[in-house]
Amino acid sequence: MTDRFDLRALYEASRLLSTSGDRNAIVRTLLLSALSKLLVTRGVVLLWEPLVQRFRVADVRGPVGMAPGEELTLPQPVADRLLLEAEVPEVLRQRSLCLVVPLMFRHRLLGLLSLGRKATGEGFSKRELEFIQALATLSAAALHNALLIEELQQANRDLDLRLQQLNTLFELAQEFNATIDREQLAHLLSLALMGQLLVNRYVLLIRLEGTERPSSFQVLAARGLPTTLRSEQIEHLARLEHPLLLEDAPPVWDWLRALQLYLILPIRQQGETQAILGLGRRMNNLPYGPEEVEFLYALGTLAATAIRNTLLVEVQVEKRRLEREMQLARQIQQRLLPRQLPQVPGVELAACARTSQQVGGDYYDVLQEPGGSLRLAIADVTGKGLPAALLMANLQACLHMAVPLALSLETSTVHINRVVCENTEADRFITFFQARYEPTTRQLVYVNAGHNPPLLLRASGEVLSLTHGGLLLGVFPQAHYEAEQLSLTPGDVLVLYTDGVTEVANAKEELFGEKRLLACLETHRNASAQAIVEAVRQAVEAFTGREAGYEDDFTLLVLKIVPL
Repeated sequence: MTDRFDLRALYEASRLLSTSGDRNAIVRTLLLSALSKLLVTRGVVLLWEPLVQRFRVADVRGPVGMAPGEELTLPQPVADRLLLEAEVPEVLRQRSLCLVVPLMFRHRLLGLLSLGRKATGEGFSKRELEFIQALATLSAAALHNALLIEELQQANRDLDLRLQQLNTLFELAQEFNATIDREQLAHLLSLALMGQLLVNRYVLLIRLEGTERPSSFQVLAARGLPTTLRSEQIEHLARLEHPLLLEDAPPVWDWLRALQLYLILPIRQQGETQAILGLGRRMNNLPYGPEEVEFLYALGTLAATAIRNTLLVEVQVEKRRLEREMQLARQIQQRLLPRQLPQVPGVELAACARTSQQVGGDYYDVLQEPGGSLRLAIADVTGKGLPAALLMANLQACLHMAVPLALSLETSTVHINRVVCENTEADRFITFFQARYEPTTRQLVYVNAGHNPPLLLRASGEVLSLTHGGLLLGVFPQAHYEAEQLSLTPGDVLVLYTDGVTEVANAKEELFGEKRLLACLETHRNASAQAIVEAVRQAVEAFTGREAGYEDDFTLLVLKIVPL
C-alpha cells in the first residue's frame, strides 16, 4: 500500500507539474507535495540565478527566516547530489533545515529544495528519500519547461529584436560554414558583436580538440585585448561553468577587470566547457539582458564550432598526409624484407612477417653469401610504428654492408652494435640473432644478441635453444660477442621468431608462450618449412581468437634441412 501511495502521490504531482507552465505554481506544488508527503513543517525552494551567481528564495513554508525574493549565497561548489544533516550548508542548518535536494536537468542546476525535520521526529527513510528525489526530478523537468515558456514569452514581447537576431544568426551560420579561414571567422564575429550589441572588445578562447586539461584552451580570436594570456589565467577561466558578471565578481578576477572586460560566458556542450567568450561593456552602456546573453551564447557557439572545425580540417589534412607517408614507409619497409627466399639444395626456407601497425620494428632476412653459404638474421626493435621501422632500416643496411666483407659473425655483430649505439637514444635497443649456414658441410654458426633463443629441433628428437652470444644491440658500445658452431643433419628444423609469436595473449590474458610454440613445432616437425610456418600462424590465431590484427609484430623464419 505504501508503494502504491508513493506512486499515486508522484502521479498527482506529475499531473499538476506537467499542466503548469508557471514557475511559481511549479515551485508551490513541489514544496507542498514534499511537506505533505514527508510530514515536514518547514521548507524552502531556492532557484539559481546564473547572471548574479546567487540563489533566490522562490517559495517558503514554515518558520524558516527567509522571504520570497530574498537572495542567498551558498558555498561553492553547489551540491549536485542529495545532502543530509551535516552535509547541509551551515546557512541552511542554522534555519533548522536538514535535507537538500538539487533540482537538476541534464547536468544543469536549476535550484534546490531544502526541508526541515519530520514532525514525528523520525529520520527520513530510504523510500522517502527516493520519493523526494523522484519528485525533484519531475519538478526540475517542469521548471526547465517553464523557463523555456518564459523565454518564449519574452521572445514574443521582443519579437522584432528576436527576428533580427535569428536572421543574423542564420546568416552568420552560413558565413561561418562557408570559410575555413580563421582570420575571416574572427572578422565575422567582430562584425556581429559590433552590429548587434555595440561590443568592440572581446576575446574567444577555445578548447583544442582531443585535450582535457584546462591549459589546453587557447586564444583564437580577440579584439581590443592581448592575443595571449598567461597559462594560469587560462586555467582560471577554464574552470568557469556559469556566466560571470565582473562588476559583482570577487577580487580574484581583478585581472579581467583590468582588461576592461564585463561579462564572461563559458560555452558548454555535452557537459564540458568547449569555449569561453569574454566581452567588454556595450558602447551604449546598456546592460546585457537575458536575450542578449542568449544571443551571445548562440553566437559564441557558432563561432567556436566554426573555428574548431577549421582545426579539425587541419588535423584531417595532416592525418591524411601522415597516412600517405606511412603507406610510403610501409612500401619501403616491405622492400627491405626478402621478396623471395633463396633456393638452395638441401634446404627448405619459409617465413611469415606481420606488423601490428602500418610499419613495424621486426626484421628478418636470408642472404646468400659470395661463397654459397646462407646468412640468416632476425631482430626485434623496441617500440612500434615509424621510430622502430627507421631503426630496423638502419639495422638492415648494416647487415647488408657487413655480408660482402666476409667478416666473422662475432666481428660483424660488434660493428653492427657500435653503429646502433651511435645512432640511437639510450632507451632504444635491438634484440638480434644472426647465423651462417654452409649447405655443403651442414655447419651452422650463430651469434645471439639478446634475442628470443631460436629453437633447433633435431631429427633425433632433441631440442636446443640457441642462446650463445652476448648483450642486445644498442646498450654498450664496447660489447663483445661469441659464436657457437653446430652440425646439422637432414630432418633438423631451425625456428627463428620474435616475441610477437610467444607473448601474444588471449582474452583471458594468457600468453601463447614457448611451450605451446614448441608443442606445435613438434607436432608438425615432419612437414615442410612452409607448412610449419602456416601451422604456427594458425595456432596463434586460434589461441587468440583473432584471424587478423596483432598486438605486436609477428615474425617467424624456418630453416629445414632436407636430403640433397
